[in-house]
Amino acid sequence: MTIKSLLIEIRLFPKWRLITGIILSAILSVVSLFLIKNAVVGYINSSVVGSGMVTEFVNLFGKRRVYNILYSPWSVFLKQVSFFIVFMFYFFLFYRHEKSRLFLKSLNQLITDIKKYVSIPSTVFEPVYQDRNLLQLTESINMIFSKMDTLIEEERKAQRTKNELITNVSHDLRTPLTSILGYLSLITEDKYRDEVELRHYIDIAYEKSTLLHRLIQDLFEYTRVQNHQLKVIKEPLNIKEMLGQLVEHYRIELEQKQYICNETYSSEQLITEADGNLLIRVFENLMSNALKYGIRKKQIDISAFLKNNNIVVEVTSYGNQISAIDLQHIFERFYQVDKSRGLHTESSGLGLAIAKSIVEIHEGKIQVMSDEEKTVFSVYLKRFIHIDSV
Repeated sequence: MTIKSLLIEIRLFPKWRLITGIILSAILSVVSLFLIKNAVVGYINSSVVGSGMVTEFVNLFGKRRVYNILYSPWSVFLKQVSFFIVFMFYFFLFYRHEKSRLFLKSLNQLITDIKKYVSIPSTVFEPVYQDRNLLQLTESINMIFSKMDTLIEEERKAQRTKNELITNVSHDLRTPLTSILGYLSLITEDKYRDEVELRHYIDIAYEKSTLLHRLIQDLFEYTRVQNHQLKVIKEPLNIKEMLGQLVEHYRIELEQKQYICNETYSSEQLITEADGNLLIRVFENLMSNALKYGIRKKQIDISAFLKNNNIVVEVTSYGNQISAIDLQHIFERFYQVDKSRGLHTESSGLGLAIAKSIVEIHEGKIQVMSDEEKTVFSVYLKRFIHIDSV
Protein backbone atom coordinates (compact mmCIF):
# COMPACT_ATOMS: atom_id res chain seq x y z
CA MET A 1 0.00 0.00 0.00
CA THR A 2 1.41 3.40 -0.96
CA ILE A 3 1.30 6.52 1.21
CA LYS A 4 -1.06 8.13 -1.32
CA SER A 5 -3.61 5.31 -1.10
CA LEU A 6 -3.27 5.36 2.71
CA LEU A 7 -4.05 9.07 2.82
CA ILE A 8 -7.04 8.54 0.51
CA GLU A 9 -8.43 5.90 2.85
CA ILE A 10 -7.88 8.11 5.92
CA ARG A 11 -9.84 10.93 4.22
CA LEU A 12 -12.83 8.61 4.06
CA PHE A 13 -12.98 8.43 7.86
CA PRO A 14 -15.52 10.75 9.53
CA LYS A 15 -13.71 13.90 10.63
CA TRP A 16 -14.84 13.72 14.22
CA ARG A 17 -13.65 10.14 14.52
CA LEU A 18 -10.32 11.02 12.90
CA ILE A 19 -9.75 13.92 15.33
CA THR A 20 -10.77 11.70 18.23
CA GLY A 21 -8.33 9.02 17.04
CA ILE A 22 -5.46 11.52 16.84
CA ILE A 23 -6.18 12.90 20.34
CA LEU A 24 -6.51 9.44 21.87
CA SER A 25 -3.29 8.28 20.17
CA ALA A 26 -1.44 11.32 21.57
CA ILE A 27 -2.82 10.81 25.09
CA LEU A 28 -2.06 7.10 25.07
CA SER A 29 1.46 7.84 23.77
CA VAL A 30 2.17 10.27 26.63
CA VAL A 31 0.73 7.87 29.19
CA SER A 32 2.63 4.91 27.75
CA LEU A 33 5.98 6.77 27.71
CA PHE A 34 5.33 7.97 31.27
CA LEU A 35 4.61 4.45 32.47
CA ILE A 36 7.65 3.06 30.64
CA LYS A 37 9.87 5.75 32.19
CA ASN A 38 8.53 5.08 35.71
CA ALA A 39 8.91 1.34 35.19
CA VAL A 40 12.56 1.76 34.14
CA VAL A 41 13.33 4.16 37.02
CA GLY A 42 11.58 1.88 39.50
CA TYR A 43 13.55 -1.10 38.25
CA ILE A 44 16.84 0.76 38.61
CA ASN A 45 16.01 1.96 42.14
CA SER A 46 14.73 -1.38 43.39
CA SER A 47 17.11 -3.74 41.63
CA VAL A 48 20.73 -4.29 42.67
CA VAL A 49 21.65 -5.26 39.14
CA GLY A 50 19.98 -2.19 37.69
CA SER A 51 21.53 0.26 40.13
CA GLY A 52 24.91 -1.39 39.67
CA MET A 53 24.74 -1.01 35.90
CA VAL A 54 23.87 2.69 36.26
CA THR A 55 26.72 3.23 38.72
CA GLU A 56 29.21 1.55 36.39
CA PHE A 57 27.95 3.65 33.44
CA VAL A 58 28.38 6.88 35.45
CA ASN A 59 31.87 5.88 36.61
CA LEU A 60 32.84 4.97 33.03
CA PHE A 61 31.77 8.23 31.37
CA GLY A 62 31.84 10.58 34.32
CA LYS A 63 28.99 12.44 36.00
CA ARG A 64 29.39 15.58 33.97
CA ARG A 65 29.38 13.81 30.61
CA VAL A 66 26.33 11.76 31.61
CA TYR A 67 24.57 14.96 32.69
CA ASN A 68 25.40 16.61 29.35
CA ILE A 69 24.02 13.58 27.50
CA LEU A 70 20.76 13.57 29.48
CA TYR A 71 20.08 17.25 28.88
CA SER A 72 21.49 17.63 25.38
CA PRO A 73 19.37 18.30 22.21
CA TRP A 74 19.86 14.67 21.23
CA SER A 75 18.00 13.61 24.34
CA VAL A 76 15.09 15.86 23.37
CA PHE A 77 15.16 14.51 19.82
CA LEU A 78 15.17 10.94 21.17
CA LYS A 79 12.12 11.70 23.28
CA GLN A 80 10.31 13.15 20.27
CA VAL A 81 11.20 10.12 18.13
CA SER A 82 9.98 7.82 20.90
CA PHE A 83 6.76 9.76 21.15
CA PHE A 84 6.28 9.64 17.36
CA ILE A 85 6.89 5.88 17.22
CA VAL A 86 4.43 5.18 20.04
CA PHE A 87 1.93 7.63 18.53
CA MET A 88 2.12 5.95 15.12
CA PHE A 89 1.60 2.57 16.80
CA TYR A 90 -1.62 3.70 18.46
CA PHE A 91 -2.78 5.58 15.34
CA PHE A 92 -2.17 2.43 13.26
CA LEU A 93 -4.38 0.49 15.67
CA PHE A 94 -7.03 3.21 15.28
CA TYR A 95 -6.65 3.08 11.46
CA ARG A 96 -7.10 -0.70 11.39
CA HIS A 97 -10.14 -0.44 13.63
CA GLU A 98 -11.77 2.25 11.49
CA LYS A 99 -10.99 0.42 8.28
CA SER A 100 -12.53 -2.79 9.64
CA ARG A 101 -15.57 -0.83 10.83
CA LEU A 102 -16.07 0.81 7.42
CA PHE A 103 -15.49 -2.52 5.68
CA LEU A 104 -18.18 -4.23 7.77
CA LYS A 105 -20.53 -1.28 7.28
CA SER A 106 -20.02 -1.35 3.50
CA LEU A 107 -20.34 -5.13 3.42
CA ASN A 108 -23.64 -4.96 5.33
CA GLN A 109 -24.84 -2.29 2.90
CA LEU A 110 -23.88 -4.50 -0.03
CA ILE A 111 -25.75 -7.46 1.49
CA THR A 112 -28.79 -5.23 2.01
CA ASP A 113 -28.67 -4.10 -1.63
CA ILE A 114 -28.39 -7.70 -2.82
CA LYS A 115 -31.44 -8.66 -0.76
CA LYS A 116 -33.24 -5.64 -2.20
CA TYR A 117 -32.32 -6.82 -5.71
CA VAL A 118 -33.94 -10.20 -5.03
CA SER A 119 -37.27 -8.48 -4.29
CA ILE A 120 -36.80 -5.59 -6.76
CA PRO A 121 -34.79 -6.84 -9.78
CA SER A 122 -34.58 -3.33 -11.21
CA THR A 123 -32.26 -2.25 -8.37
CA VAL A 124 -28.94 -0.87 -9.60
CA PHE A 125 -25.85 -1.15 -7.41
CA GLU A 126 -23.99 2.12 -7.20
CA PRO A 127 -20.22 1.65 -6.67
CA VAL A 128 -19.99 4.00 -3.65
CA TYR A 129 -18.38 1.62 -1.18
CA GLN A 130 -15.36 2.85 0.75
CA ASP A 131 -13.08 -0.16 0.48
CA ARG A 132 -11.22 -0.72 -2.78
CA ASN A 133 -11.80 -4.47 -2.68
CA LEU A 134 -15.50 -3.94 -2.01
CA LEU A 135 -15.62 -1.51 -4.89
CA GLN A 136 -14.24 -4.19 -7.22
CA LEU A 137 -16.66 -6.73 -5.73
CA THR A 138 -19.58 -4.34 -6.31
CA GLU A 139 -18.58 -3.77 -9.92
CA SER A 140 -18.30 -7.54 -10.43
CA ILE A 141 -21.75 -8.08 -8.89
CA ASN A 142 -23.16 -5.37 -11.17
CA MET A 143 -21.67 -7.17 -14.18
CA ILE A 144 -23.09 -10.51 -13.01
CA PHE A 145 -26.57 -9.11 -12.40
CA SER A 146 -26.47 -7.23 -15.69
CA LYS A 147 -25.59 -10.47 -17.47
CA MET A 148 -28.37 -12.25 -15.56
CA ASP A 149 -30.86 -9.57 -16.60
CA THR A 150 -29.75 -9.95 -20.21
CA LEU A 151 -30.06 -13.74 -20.08
CA ILE A 152 -33.48 -13.53 -18.43
CA GLU A 153 -34.67 -11.06 -21.06
CA GLU A 154 -33.29 -13.26 -23.85
CA GLU A 155 -35.05 -16.26 -22.33
CA ARG A 156 -38.34 -14.33 -22.20
CA LYS A 157 -37.82 -13.14 -25.75
CA ALA A 158 -37.11 -16.71 -26.88
CA GLN A 159 -40.28 -17.88 -25.15
CA ARG A 160 -42.32 -15.12 -26.82
CA THR A 161 -40.70 -15.96 -30.15
CA LYS A 162 -41.56 -19.64 -29.75
CA ASN A 163 -45.18 -18.81 -28.88
CA GLU A 164 -45.47 -16.41 -31.81
CA LEU A 165 -43.90 -18.99 -34.11
CA ILE A 166 -46.36 -21.68 -33.03
CA THR A 167 -49.29 -19.28 -33.46
CA ASN A 168 -48.19 -18.12 -36.91
CA VAL A 169 -47.36 -21.62 -38.11
CA SER A 170 -50.67 -22.95 -36.87
CA HIS A 171 -52.55 -20.21 -38.70
CA ASP A 172 -50.56 -20.48 -41.94
CA LEU A 173 -50.79 -24.27 -42.03
CA ARG A 174 -54.48 -24.33 -41.20
CA THR A 175 -55.50 -22.00 -44.04
CA PRO A 176 -54.34 -24.12 -47.03
CA LEU A 177 -55.11 -27.35 -45.19
CA THR A 178 -58.72 -26.27 -44.62
CA SER A 179 -59.03 -25.42 -48.31
CA ILE A 180 -57.55 -28.79 -49.34
CA LEU A 181 -59.91 -30.71 -47.07
CA GLY A 182 -62.85 -28.68 -48.35
CA TYR A 183 -62.23 -29.43 -52.01
CA LEU A 184 -61.35 -33.08 -51.35
CA SER A 185 -64.61 -33.52 -49.44
CA LEU A 186 -66.50 -32.14 -52.45
CA ILE A 187 -64.71 -34.68 -54.64
CA THR A 188 -65.27 -37.65 -52.31
CA GLU A 189 -68.95 -36.72 -51.94
CA ASP A 190 -69.32 -36.39 -55.74
CA LYS A 191 -70.48 -32.78 -55.42
CA TYR A 192 -69.36 -31.65 -58.87
CA ARG A 193 -71.31 -31.19 -62.07
CA ASP A 194 -68.91 -32.61 -64.65
CA GLU A 195 -65.32 -33.61 -65.34
CA VAL A 196 -64.31 -29.99 -65.93
CA GLU A 197 -65.42 -28.96 -62.43
CA LEU A 198 -63.76 -32.05 -60.98
CA ARG A 199 -60.50 -31.11 -62.66
CA HIS A 200 -60.89 -27.56 -61.30
CA TYR A 201 -61.30 -28.88 -57.75
CA ILE A 202 -58.28 -31.15 -58.16
CA ASP A 203 -56.16 -28.27 -59.50
CA ILE A 204 -57.08 -26.07 -56.55
CA ALA A 205 -56.32 -28.87 -54.05
CA TYR A 206 -52.98 -29.47 -55.78
CA GLU A 207 -52.15 -25.75 -55.73
CA LYS A 208 -52.94 -25.52 -51.99
CA SER A 209 -50.91 -28.69 -51.34
CA THR A 210 -47.96 -27.14 -53.16
CA LEU A 211 -48.32 -24.00 -51.04
CA LEU A 212 -48.46 -26.12 -47.88
CA HIS A 213 -45.33 -28.01 -48.96
CA ARG A 214 -43.50 -24.76 -49.70
CA LEU A 215 -44.48 -23.31 -46.33
CA ILE A 216 -43.25 -26.40 -44.49
CA GLN A 217 -39.98 -26.35 -46.45
CA ASP A 218 -39.45 -22.65 -45.71
CA LEU A 219 -40.24 -23.18 -42.06
CA PHE A 220 -37.82 -26.09 -41.85
CA GLU A 221 -35.14 -24.07 -43.62
CA TYR A 222 -35.69 -21.06 -41.35
CA THR A 223 -35.44 -23.24 -38.24
CA ARG A 224 -32.18 -24.78 -39.48
CA VAL A 225 -30.71 -21.35 -40.21
CA GLN A 226 -31.74 -19.90 -36.84
CA ASN A 227 -30.42 -22.90 -34.92
CA HIS A 228 -27.13 -22.85 -36.88
CA GLN A 229 -27.74 -26.36 -38.17
CA LEU A 230 -26.77 -25.54 -41.73
CA LYS A 231 -23.50 -26.98 -42.98
CA VAL A 232 -21.76 -24.00 -44.56
CA ILE A 233 -18.95 -24.76 -47.01
CA LYS A 234 -17.30 -21.51 -48.04
CA GLU A 235 -15.17 -21.24 -51.15
CA PRO A 236 -14.31 -18.47 -53.62
CA LEU A 237 -17.45 -17.53 -55.55
CA ASN A 238 -17.68 -15.32 -58.63
CA ILE A 239 -20.67 -13.04 -58.05
CA LYS A 240 -20.97 -12.06 -61.71
CA GLU A 241 -21.17 -15.68 -62.84
CA MET A 242 -23.65 -16.58 -60.11
CA LEU A 243 -25.97 -13.67 -60.98
CA GLY A 244 -25.67 -14.48 -64.69
CA GLN A 245 -26.75 -18.06 -64.01
CA LEU A 246 -29.62 -16.76 -61.86
CA VAL A 247 -30.94 -14.55 -64.66
CA GLU A 248 -30.62 -17.41 -67.13
CA HIS A 249 -32.59 -19.63 -64.75
CA TYR A 250 -35.43 -17.08 -64.69
CA ARG A 251 -35.23 -16.38 -68.44
CA ILE A 252 -38.39 -18.33 -69.36
CA GLU A 253 -40.45 -16.84 -66.53
CA LEU A 254 -39.23 -13.36 -67.44
CA GLU A 255 -40.32 -13.86 -71.05
CA GLN A 256 -43.69 -15.32 -70.04
CA LYS A 257 -44.43 -12.32 -67.82
CA GLN A 258 -42.89 -9.95 -70.39
CA TYR A 259 -40.27 -8.59 -67.96
CA ILE A 260 -36.97 -6.97 -68.95
CA CYS A 261 -33.94 -7.78 -66.80
CA ASN A 262 -30.99 -5.38 -67.01
CA GLU A 263 -27.61 -6.54 -65.72
CA THR A 264 -24.88 -4.07 -64.80
CA TYR A 265 -21.58 -5.30 -63.38
CA SER A 266 -18.40 -3.37 -62.61
CA SER A 267 -15.18 -4.30 -64.40
CA GLU A 268 -13.36 -5.38 -61.21
CA GLN A 269 -13.26 -8.96 -60.04
CA LEU A 270 -16.21 -9.57 -57.74
CA ILE A 271 -15.13 -12.62 -55.76
CA THR A 272 -16.45 -13.45 -52.31
CA GLU A 273 -15.93 -16.44 -50.04
CA ALA A 274 -19.32 -18.07 -49.61
CA ASP A 275 -21.44 -21.18 -49.83
CA GLY A 276 -22.89 -20.86 -53.32
CA ASN A 277 -25.86 -23.16 -52.65
CA LEU A 278 -26.94 -20.98 -49.72
CA LEU A 279 -26.17 -17.57 -51.21
CA ILE A 280 -28.09 -18.27 -54.41
CA ARG A 281 -31.23 -18.69 -52.28
CA VAL A 282 -30.93 -15.06 -51.21
CA PHE A 283 -30.97 -13.76 -54.75
CA GLU A 284 -33.62 -16.26 -55.86
CA ASN A 285 -35.89 -14.81 -53.18
CA LEU A 286 -35.13 -11.24 -54.23
CA MET A 287 -35.72 -12.14 -57.88
CA SER A 288 -39.03 -13.86 -57.08
CA ASN A 289 -40.22 -10.86 -55.07
CA ALA A 290 -39.25 -8.51 -57.89
CA LEU A 291 -41.36 -10.59 -60.31
CA LYS A 292 -44.29 -10.67 -57.90
CA TYR A 293 -44.42 -7.04 -56.84
CA GLY A 294 -42.96 -5.07 -59.75
CA ILE A 295 -46.41 -4.24 -61.07
CA ARG A 296 -45.85 -0.65 -62.19
CA LYS A 297 -43.01 -1.27 -64.60
CA LYS A 298 -42.07 -4.70 -65.89
CA GLN A 299 -38.37 -4.23 -65.41
CA ILE A 300 -35.81 -5.66 -63.00
CA ASP A 301 -32.34 -4.15 -62.62
CA ILE A 302 -29.51 -6.23 -61.19
CA SER A 303 -26.17 -4.57 -60.50
CA ALA A 304 -22.97 -5.55 -58.71
CA PHE A 305 -20.04 -3.32 -57.85
CA LEU A 306 -17.34 -2.60 -55.27
CA LYS A 307 -17.89 -0.14 -52.42
CA ASN A 308 -15.36 0.35 -49.61
CA ASN A 309 -13.74 -2.97 -50.54
CA ASN A 310 -17.11 -4.74 -50.16
CA ILE A 311 -19.18 -6.30 -52.92
CA VAL A 312 -22.63 -4.72 -53.24
CA VAL A 313 -25.40 -6.47 -55.17
CA GLU A 314 -28.57 -4.47 -55.83
CA VAL A 315 -31.86 -5.91 -57.08
CA THR A 316 -34.27 -3.16 -58.17
CA SER A 317 -37.97 -3.55 -58.95
CA TYR A 318 -40.62 -0.99 -59.85
CA GLY A 319 -43.78 -1.50 -57.83
CA ASN A 320 -45.76 0.19 -55.12
CA GLN A 321 -43.78 1.95 -52.42
CA ILE A 322 -43.18 0.09 -49.17
CA SER A 323 -44.10 2.28 -46.21
CA ALA A 324 -41.49 3.28 -43.63
CA ILE A 325 -43.28 1.22 -40.96
CA ASP A 326 -43.22 -1.90 -43.14
CA LEU A 327 -39.55 -1.36 -43.99
CA GLN A 328 -38.66 -1.68 -40.29
CA HIS A 329 -40.19 -5.17 -40.10
CA ILE A 330 -39.75 -6.49 -43.62
CA PHE A 331 -36.99 -8.95 -42.66
CA GLU A 332 -38.96 -10.41 -39.75
CA ARG A 333 -40.41 -13.90 -40.11
CA PHE A 334 -44.04 -14.18 -41.26
CA TYR A 335 -44.16 -10.44 -41.95
CA GLN A 336 -46.01 -9.57 -45.13
CA VAL A 337 -46.71 -6.19 -46.62
CA ASP A 338 -50.42 -6.78 -47.08
CA LYS A 339 -51.61 -3.20 -47.27
CA SER A 340 -50.14 -2.14 -50.60
CA ARG A 341 -48.42 -5.16 -52.10
CA GLY A 342 -50.15 -8.11 -50.57
CA LEU A 343 -51.82 -9.34 -53.71
CA HIS A 344 -49.96 -12.65 -53.56
CA THR A 345 -51.11 -14.70 -50.60
CA GLU A 346 -49.02 -17.75 -51.57
CA SER A 347 -45.98 -16.26 -49.82
CA SER A 348 -44.91 -17.93 -46.59
CA GLY A 349 -43.52 -14.70 -45.12
CA LEU A 350 -40.23 -16.46 -44.36
CA GLY A 351 -38.24 -15.77 -47.53
CA LEU A 352 -36.66 -12.46 -46.50
CA ALA A 353 -36.07 -13.69 -42.94
CA ILE A 354 -34.17 -16.68 -44.36
CA ALA A 355 -32.30 -14.41 -46.78
CA LYS A 356 -31.22 -12.10 -43.95
CA SER A 357 -30.00 -15.03 -41.84
CA ILE A 358 -28.00 -16.48 -44.75
CA VAL A 359 -26.36 -13.13 -45.47
CA GLU A 360 -25.46 -12.72 -41.78
CA ILE A 361 -23.94 -16.22 -41.77
CA HIS A 362 -21.60 -14.89 -44.49
CA GLU A 363 -20.76 -11.85 -42.30
CA GLY A 364 -22.64 -9.52 -44.60
CA LYS A 365 -25.76 -7.41 -44.38
CA ILE A 366 -28.93 -6.82 -46.39
CA GLN A 367 -30.82 -3.54 -46.64
CA VAL A 368 -33.85 -2.21 -48.45
CA MET A 369 -34.83 1.22 -49.74
CA SER A 370 -38.19 2.08 -51.24
CA ASP A 371 -39.71 5.22 -52.72
CA GLU A 372 -42.54 6.03 -55.11
CA GLU A 373 -40.45 5.01 -58.12
CA LYS A 374 -38.63 1.84 -57.10
CA THR A 375 -37.64 -0.61 -54.39
CA VAL A 376 -33.97 -1.57 -54.04
CA PHE A 377 -32.63 -4.51 -52.04
CA SER A 378 -28.90 -4.20 -51.37
CA VAL A 379 -26.71 -7.11 -50.26
CA TYR A 380 -23.24 -6.35 -48.88
CA LEU A 381 -20.63 -9.13 -48.93
CA LYS A 382 -16.97 -9.27 -48.01
CA ARG A 383 -14.62 -9.25 -50.96
CA PHE A 384 -12.28 -12.21 -51.27
CA ILE A 385 -8.83 -11.28 -52.54
CA HIS A 386 -6.71 -13.94 -54.19
CA ILE A 387 -3.13 -14.23 -52.99
CA ASP A 388 -1.96 -14.20 -56.60
CA SER A 389 -3.69 -10.85 -57.21
CA VAL A 390 -2.11 -9.12 -54.21
